[in-house]
Amino acid sequence: MRVLHINNTSHTGGAARAMQRLHLTMKKKGHESRIIVGRSIFQEDPEISIIWDEVSEFRSLSKSIKSRFGNQLEKLIGIHPWANLTTLNLIDTKLYQWADIVELRNLFGGFFNLWNLPRLSASKPVVWRLPDMWALTGHCAYPYDCVRWKSGCYKCPLLTNDGRKIVEPPPVKWDGTKRVWRAKKKLYQTSNLHVVLNSNWMRKQVQESILQNVLSINVISNGVNLSIYKPIDKREARKKLGLHEDGKILLWAAHLKGAFRKGFHLANQALEIIQGKDSQSPMFITMGSQERWNKPERLKNFNHFGYVKDPEKQALIYAAADAFLCTSLAEGQPQTALESMASGTPVIAFDLGPMPEEVIDGVTGFIVPSQDVDALVGGIERFLNNEDIHSVMGKNCRKQALEKYDLDKQTEKYIHLYEEILDNFRIKSSIK
Repeated sequence: MRVLHINNTSHTGGAARAMQRLHLTMKKKGHESRIIVGRSIFQEDPEISIIWDEVSEFRSLSKSIKSRFGNQLEKLIGIHPWANLTTLNLIDTKLYQWADIVELRNLFGGFFNLWNLPRLSASKPVVWRLPDMWALTGHCAYPYDCVRWKSGCYKCPLLTNDGRKIVEPPPVKWDGTKRVWRAKKKLYQTSNLHVVLNSNWMRKQVQESILQNVLSINVISNGVNLSIYKPIDKREARKKLGLHEDGKILLWAAHLKGAFRKGFHLANQALEIIQGKDSQSPMFITMGSQERWNKPERLKNFNHFGYVKDPEKQALIYAAADAFLCTSLAEGQPQTALESMASGTPVIAFDLGPMPEEVIDGVTGFIVPSQDVDALVGGIERFLNNEDIHSVMGKNCRKQALEKYDLDKQTEKYIHLYEEILDNFRIKSSIK
């Protein structure tokens, strides 16, 4: 089976990391896999193609002029049929013709024309793996408490005032969410799409959205390489990392410390409060880029490892911690929480989205009832004050990872689903 993955980036971000894991594991299992992206930090990789290179032979002066105009409109009011116009010829490329089945991921980021969907899905089976809710809304990948996307976006609260500081993707100049939501709805009605989600919570969102009538809705969790992310003796892990071998350690990790949605500001405030109460308070360690975070650190016991690319070192840091703080304020399914549990480290997370589905309260960690500093302090103290169950929690985490997040098992689910979809597509094509 030949699978073509399409995403905005090759390696950066959770969607890209999950795609890479699936891509590499499918190859190990004897299947062929290629990737098309808008941008890549590894352009020398022969299995990663840049979409502009693939469609370059179809450029023309007329398309270039229209694309430039469409791209500017997209920045002003959201997706436009002329933006990235040349990518409509993706269906005519050799790489697209090579594929048996196409898997989509993040389609925003100025590299893809959504009007591709009807044509692409008419000629080959197309599976859209939704890492977030962008496909369901007029703009937002994470709408937080807003539910206007269910019946029709308009006057988006995240495109006005302070909402513009936290919205993802970056805000357009004017609110075009009503037009964009309607355009997406119309495109989906003329497309043949299968959807894959990583949680039952996300399935519920899709079932209440403009994508509810797709050909199939499937749930397959992200996978984790359990031979890398695994329990390691804490004292040994701390020794290798240069940390004190005794005492409690709490970990926070994400791509960007300054990304509002990841909630580092809440974790930082909570640890300031906890460390201010007791000289024997826990150490706080973090992983992630300092980008957009320039506030002075006032923590007494703190170690920042920076952006860690090496999975082996990541696993060591997870194993060194007693608990992982997943302070996200909106999520699809955070890879970091899964990696932590695979490493035998319990998770403390807010009660939102799929988190109660991933973190079983009192079993694999603790669920914090509300998204504020005081509640987070309470959740952390609840964990610290129940030291007698930490070891059992760690074992429960690893058990859950073996059952739900094993990368090989999750990849087999994808392969089975793809083969089933491909067989049905061939049967229908032969009847026509």
